[in-house]
Amino acid sequence: MILQQLNRCAMSGILTFLLGIAVHQRALADSLPGIDAILEQQLAMVERSLELAPGGTRSVVYLGVAQNAQSPAFHEDVLRVQQRLQEANPKLQSIILSNDARTTQRPFPAATLNTLRQALARMADWSRKYQLMVVVLVAPNGKVAALSSKAASDFYAPLQSRHLRVWLDALGETPTVLMLSSCRSVSFVPKLAADHRIVLAAAAADRNASACDEPSDNTHFIDEIFGVGFDPAKTWQQNFDRTGTGVTTNAKSSIPDTLAQRTIADFLRP
Repeated sequence: MILQQLNRCAMSGILTFLLGIAVHQRALADSLPGIDAILEQQLAMVERSLELAPGGTRSVVYLGVAQNAQSPAFHEDVLRVQQRLQEANPKLQSIILSNDARTTQRPFPAATLNTLRQALARMADWSRKYQLMVVVLVAPNGKVAALSSKAASDFYAPLQSRHLRVWLDALGETPTVLMLSSCRSVSFVPKLAADHRIVLAAAAADRNASACDEPSDNTHFIDEIFGVGFDPAKTWQQNFDRTGTGVTTNAKSSIPDTLAQRTIADFLRP
């Protein structure tokens, strides 16, 4: 009897050890170089459009990242923001990364630490060649200074504030809007605020973000900014302030003076 218990304990320890190795290998694999083929197609299309843009015009590049597959709302957030921005600027260039689990096909590249790094690295390269305005939405579950990335049953290496800081700083002085639709995302704000960067975060460092209610397709945070009352003739702050009147009452923004008075329509104008 005692021997059987010891054997069970040993097997349990071995399984736990092997599971730990598998998780570690997944994180390592995600950090390895190599370009996602679907992502490369997206990047090539955007780069071609930038090359063909008339000289002296500004191009707006949108990067939407749905990191978590536990709810379709994250993916729908990315698409909702894309739709609203495209209504204001039909020439919007979009890069979509998504772990949406509702389809067995892969219409979008997976949203992992590696694909996000590659996309922002390419955008940084473009910022040195072309006049850009950048909008980034990251929609995952989150902890303090760390945003999870999950696709189906696979967890990928988490996105940390230090990653975003380095990758976004590589854009130089490019005017940028970063939106974090995640629990505890306000913990990112002081680390990512910059004179040329607007940061909009959904939830305080000690709070969960209000997710969504059925039959809504979007999280409350994105729905309150980009829903029925969205007005591109108003500033980012004015649209963001609508979160204070809805469910998402613990959101926070960081908007530098240089961008505070610009309407969204002006920000997105070619």
